[in-house]
Amino acid sequence: MAFAEEKKICFERISMDLRYGENPHEASFVYGAPAFDVLHEGKQLSFNNILDAEAAWIVASNLSRIGGGAVVVKHQNPCGAAYLVPGRTRVECVNLAIQADAESSYGGILATSFPINREIAESLKNYLEVIVAPDFEEEAVRVLSKKKVRLIQPRDYIPFNGKLAFGSLLISERKFEGIPELIFGQPYDINEILFSLIVAEGVKSNAIIIVRDGVTVGIGGGQPSRKRAAWIAVTLAGEKARGAIACSDAFFPFTDSLEVLIDAGVRCVVAPLGSIRDQEVLEYAQKAGISFYKSPIRVFRH
Repeated sequence: MAFAEEKKICFERISMDLRYGENPHEASFVYGAPAFDVLHEGKQLSFNNILDAEAAWIVASNLSRIGGGAVVVKHQNPCGAAYLVPGRTRVECVNLAIQADAESSYGGILATSFPINREIAESLKNYLEVIVAPDFEEEAVRVLSKKKVRLIQPRDYIPFNGKLAFGSLLISERKFEGIPELIFGQPYDINEILFSLIVAEGVKSNAIIIVRDGVTVGIGGGQPSRKRAAWIAVTLAGEKARGAIACSDAFFPFTDSLEVLIDAGVRCVVAPLGSIRDQEVLEYAQKAGISFYKSPIRVFRH
């Protein structure tokens, strides 16, 4: 009750016109004032555009913890992400995020933790629905205004998760905190470890993310089976899974998902603990000779 009293949110309907609801035959309404400015609206924003834009922005904001990065989101799921490893430019970072899954990135939402300048704007060749960034240089807006893309600049706000159910609105805090801890195996770059967890936090559950050299190479999300999510991730990653890091948004209830990852060549796993079979899972991972990082948080996203 104290939380509810402390975190009161005003859901007063405002006159913000949207193209349509979740589907074109459905109306949409906005309650409360969205904390963003639209710098360019090539087409009118839709219900899905706003949800996808925030999903992308939260991941991009968390990437600031490791020096910054970029993410592309489709249907509220990251399909590609990259961060600024040493020697990587912002232009390269943006385009690596897009090319991580170029097919899915088409018509997606791009978000960056850094301002969009003219060089980045001119490098964008893929069709994007929305670009979200903390700032846009004037020349970048001019370049991008020739396209139908919407440009959104968020204001400061506290993100929450919310769902409608049984005629009521459920609200949950949304926090990303802590540093993964190495349980056994050889240490990996902690930024790469955090990168995998940051992306996992933005993917619908069940989620498995595979990363390599500061770029996502396989994302399996929104699955009722964690083993199936692992299978999707390694299938997308292919040979790039060899020597890579995999992150799970929650604990492994069995060793089967872990087996899928290890068989694909993954050499480091990041996951929270909490299963009654934790010891069995850890012994399996240790026997396989991989590194295991314990995540400080579970990051389910429904």
